[in-house]
Amino acid sequence: MEQTEHLVQKLFYRTLVTDGAQEPAAFLGREMKTAGADMDAIRFAQGEVYFHYHDLESAVFKWEQVEGDLSGWAWKNIGDVYYDQQDHDRALETFRSVRTDEPVLQIELALQLLSVHAEKQEMGEVYRYLEEALAVDPDYPGVTDLAQTLYEDNKDWQKAVDLAVTEALRTESRVWFETLVRYIRESRVEEFPPEYFQDPAAQLAEIYPDLFREMMAELTADFRRRDQVLEWTAVFNSVFTAVAKEPGPQWETMAALHHDLYLELVSGRFLEPDIAPVLPDLMRNWELLSEGSHRNMAGAAQSAWNETFPEYETMEPASVQDGSGAAAAAEELLLLFESILTWMRGEKLLDREAEEAAASDIEDAPELLPVLRGEPMSFDRVQWLTMVRSNEIKAVRSAEVLSNAVQKQLQRLLEQQSTVEEGLAQSIDFYEEMLSRFKGVRASLLDKRTERRDAVLDTYLQMKQMQKEQFEQAVPDILRAAEDVLEDEEKSAKYLHDDLNAAMNTRLRAYIDEELFPVFKRSIQQWLKHTEEDFSNEAAELSELETNLNASADEEVLSLKLDQSILSDWRRDLNRMLNRTELTDENIMSRFEPKQMLLRNVGKWFGDMQQSRSFLVQQYRRYLENDDFHETAEALSYKLFFEFDLFERAVKADVDTVYTELIEHLDDVILTYERYLEETKEELHLLQEHPERFYDPIKLFDMRHRQCSQMLSYAQRQ
Repeated sequence: MEQTEHLVQKLFYRTLVTDGAQEPAAFLGREMKTAGADMDAIRFAQGEVYFHYHDLESAVFKWEQVEGDLSGWAWKNIGDVYYDQQDHDRALETFRSVRTDEPVLQIELALQLLSVHAEKQEMGEVYRYLEEALAVDPDYPGVTDLAQTLYEDNKDWQKAVDLAVTEALRTESRVWFETLVRYIRESRVEEFPPEYFQDPAAQLAEIYPDLFREMMAELTADFRRRDQVLEWTAVFNSVFTAVAKEPGPQWETMAALHHDLYLELVSGRFLEPDIAPVLPDLMRNWELLSEGSHRNMAGAAQSAWNETFPEYETMEPASVQDGSGAAAAAEELLLLFESILTWMRGEKLLDREAEEAAASDIEDAPELLPVLRGEPMSFDRVQWLTMVRSNEIKAVRSAEVLSNAVQKQLQRLLEQQSTVEEGLAQSIDFYEEMLSRFKGVRASLLDKRTERRDAVLDTYLQMKQMQKEQFEQAVPDILRAAEDVLEDEEKSAKYLHDDLNAAMNTRLRAYIDEELFPVFKRSIQQWLKHTEEDFSNEAAELSELETNLNASADEEVLSLKLDQSILSDWRRDLNRMLNRTELTDENIMSRFEPKQMLLRNVGKWFGDMQQSRSFLVQQYRRYLENDDFHETAEALSYKLFFEFDLFERAVKADVDTVYTELIEHLDDVILTYERYLEETKEELHLLQEHPERFYDPIKLFDMRHRQCSQMLSYAQRQ
């Protein structure tokens, strides 16, 4: 064990204790008395011995006396003691106080500082000291593993990827390259541009070709998902141009990867100036990696590029190799046919007429009709591929049918730009007209919301007010009719007041239950019936309007279903109120008015004396005859109709909600069609200002058709 390792493990004392039979403490004590002894080394070693005996106070005392070369390690050990005692502040202060040029001690201090800050959850400081340790010596045992664990645990993928790339390039370790590939596969490299991976890929190709192929496939998938195909293809080309290439089975997957990128670049998504800088190198490398018919395919692609774009650098494809190309030509033509259809759908060019024309082109290949209709699940691709790969005659025939269909479709497209512009202009007129109609419906619904709310409320208020007025008009007569209680001479004068009050309440309840509410209930039913009829008529009108507008839009864009469930809710609520509303016992004769107070007290004072009873009855009669009971009627009416008054607010809110939901739905439709309108205007503007957006994809499709025609020609010559 080297001295630095002894220092790290606090076993330096073993370098001084030469007699293993003696106790280290006793041995070191005797050594101190030896002439010329290295006192700093002995004190340092004694501190270690005390530390291992858990006599921490003595250990610190010894280390504090150490000077010279070992003083830095001594104070680092003192910091360890404070750290073990959970005295984080003193530990930090002690570790930071050490100044040293020794790399091992620098790393050990950084790691201890990192540990303290980790316990305090101070991740900024943890990263700081981790990076210090890495900067001193990344080969120090466990440092890079610790960094990887910390970065992954904290989901700091940028630092984790940086670490993997740095260590892979530095150490050429397969483990670090595998870690990088794992990060790519798990989509942990979102923040990194394509060029970041050029050096790792180039180095990996030289030392681990199998892992290189895996990484290039994963990176290609990742950058295609991120829609950075052009940027990645430039890096992809640089890497493969530098790689020593000899056709063989080991490059089969990479050749297929080049083919996939080629198909994406010429799918119609990109314009000629976008792909011109990257496509030639891609095709060269594709050819160099391929064998047989696939090599012919790549060569044909280069020849087609030369013919279609003579203004660019001319490529020299290799000579044609043996191997049937009919099946490959048929497969490539099918992919081209699908690309054209996909592009036409995106450009809104595949209308019914265009679809019928394309269908007539492939009538001798009916199994391809699902492809035309955009029904991939109905097309048995595996069966079709098996057929063309196993039957040369059918492969040639399928290729010829598809080649003819593609050629006709491209010719129709070249004749179609004016039609496209006209179609876009018609789309703009259509969207503007539909927006005008939608906005008209919205304005109408706003008016209807106000009208319907007011109409429903007015009829409800009239009905309710009629019942309230009827009740308030009936109350005085009902209360006066309770006078017959006074005729009963057997009733005690002391209780006449209460008896009269009870009689009034009884008569009021009887009137409410037997006359007022039955009429009120019928009125409510009539009101609900008329309201339901009005809502039904309006729902029918809206349904007809919905049908007409959706027919005009040629899609089910509108849903103008009027929510009539509120009527059921109203019926339930009103019935519940009618059934549970009742007039509680009211102290009609006990209100604090002078006349009533006087009458009540007279009865209590004079009791059943005949003379006083007659006087009391006479006063009650006079009171009943002269009081108009207006305030009493209003107070009783307020209590009786309180819930029906609250219901008025609910009616207003419910009607508003029903129409507001329709208006908000229309707002969404209007926003959608406004977006369609702006997008179509922009599309027309771009087409007029940049016709290459229309012609470049067609030109690239024509190039691919030339490629496939050459492949078919190779096959027919064999």
